[in-house]
Amino acid sequence: MERAWLIKTPDPQAVTALAKEVGIPLAIAKVLVNRGITHVKKAREFLELPPTMVPLPWEMEGMERATEILENALRDGKNIAVYGDYDADGVTATALLVSYLKGKGGRVIYHIPHRIKGGYGLKTPAIKALAEKGTQLLITVDCGISNHQEVSLAQKEGMEVIITDHHEPPSFLPKAQAILHPKLGNYPFPHLAGVGVALKLVEAMGIKEGGEAARREIWHQYLDLVALGTIGDMALLTGENRFYARFGLKKLGQSTRPGLAALMEVAGCKNRRITPWEISFLLAPRVNAAGRMGKAERALLLLLASKEEEGRTLAQELQRENQRRQRVEEEIFQEALEILEGEEPGPFIVVGKRGWHPGVIGIVASRLAERFQRPAALVAFNEEGVGRGSARSYNGVDIYTLLLRCMDHLKELGGHRAAAGFSVEERSLRAFKETLWQETLRVMPYPLPPKPLEIEGEVEVEELNASLLRGLQSLAPFGEGHPEPIFLLRNVQPRQVRVVGNGHLKFTAVKRGIGVDAIAFGLGHQCETLRRGLVDLAFTPELNLWNGEKTLQLKVKAVRKSQE
Repeated sequence: MERAWLIKTPDPQAVTALAKEVGIPLAIAKVLVNRGITHVKKAREFLELPPTMVPLPWEMEGMERATEILENALRDGKNIAVYGDYDADGVTATALLVSYLKGKGGRVIYHIPHRIKGGYGLKTPAIKALAEKGTQLLITVDCGISNHQEVSLAQKEGMEVIITDHHEPPSFLPKAQAILHPKLGNYPFPHLAGVGVALKLVEAMGIKEGGEAARREIWHQYLDLVALGTIGDMALLTGENRFYARFGLKKLGQSTRPGLAALMEVAGCKNRRITPWEISFLLAPRVNAAGRMGKAERALLLLLASKEEEGRTLAQELQRENQRRQRVEEEIFQEALEILEGEEPGPFIVVGKRGWHPGVIGIVASRLAERFQRPAALVAFNEEGVGRGSARSYNGVDIYTLLLRCMDHLKELGGHRAAAGFSVEERSLRAFKETLWQETLRVMPYPLPPKPLEIEGEVEVEELNASLLRGLQSLAPFGEGHPEPIFLLRNVQPRQVRVVGNGHLKFTAVKRGIGVDAIAFGLGHQCETLRRGLVDLAFTPELNLWNGEKTLQLKVKAVRKSQE
């Protein structure tokens, strides 16, 4: 089914006024108005991202108590354990907190669970092992908010517990000594990743010790890790997260961490500007590969490495694990497609099989969701018939709430509206699927229509200039909740149309005698459409560097015959 074009029509007066007052191109003003930013002060803050926009850590409920406990532990030389998670968010959060505490002379150890043997969240065997090591203060990062029994056990074992987490909080919270969670209380930005919550704790400690200057030094030290974890976890790139991402990406590109430098080298992105794309498709998958295929501790050691040789060795290990992950992922994807050929996928895909590697089913669920344009869940069953499932959303469907309504058939559930993990017995799979389908049909049409191509508005060919490119740079970085803008250019005459590479198009878009280079990836099948007359282009402007010359180029997302 052809994707519809959703062409937004922001209020012209609001766009004109904002462009004039802020001194930005009309096209950039259209994007801001479309995203609810109509006031001059808010627009300047959005574009400039001043440090004053970041909420003080004291605005997070529980922060005063958490810093008091941590200060006492550092002062008294208590044994501190940081309990993390095996994904990019959890690993970066653990690295951040361990690095900070060691820098303060803290007696600190860490625990990263094994994805398959241990599983997500606090677990009883791990708590007992940490107790045997003399742990007196347990700090969770990116987990813990639903672990009532495990928190109680840790306290019985003589530990104080600080929970830092960002996953959906339950109705009844664990009785930890302190809980830091952006969705509790009145914190202004509820969408922090786990590494962002860990940063708030370190920010607060820094402010107590050295005021605002210490806080900025902490940003300087750790925003590369925060950007990697936040973008790697697909957290919303709005508000506070966008501040961390913009400045963290800059620091990441100049990172002095031997492990990160080595990782960028094996990933092929060293010595180039790091954007969210490099994190999402090159760096985070390699960090995640350690936990998906084996021990996530190797990714943590890479981030904590102090010597170049150690960093290179670990980066090469992650590279090999990522290559293995890709092979296993493709095998499971093909097997899932074979299963779906013989059954109705329904409004929410649910596919399970014994022997699948539970470390990669989340990625396959994402691929199935995109392929079939509906939410998807994969379940990897062991020989005892107990399955570990991973679900991914599509088109904004809140899958966590849907799965929550199926708890009669599930053993465990965790996650958020876009991604969730659960466990289910093989004998319950059919009943679980039927209930999930019923609940899904209550909240969304079936079949779910393809996501429309959202276009910020129309531009004229005269607006395609360096000023527009500078404006786009001020809107960056782009990601979840803040996508790269797409514009519309009508009545274009394509010239010099040719197919290049593996089914891509290159041509010159001409209007009123002005020609602009254009590239359309994967649209080679529309070559004849471009050769037959005027077309409309949905595109994103980008800077193209060729033979040392910088020019504006249209990155074309879709083409249609002109409507006028």
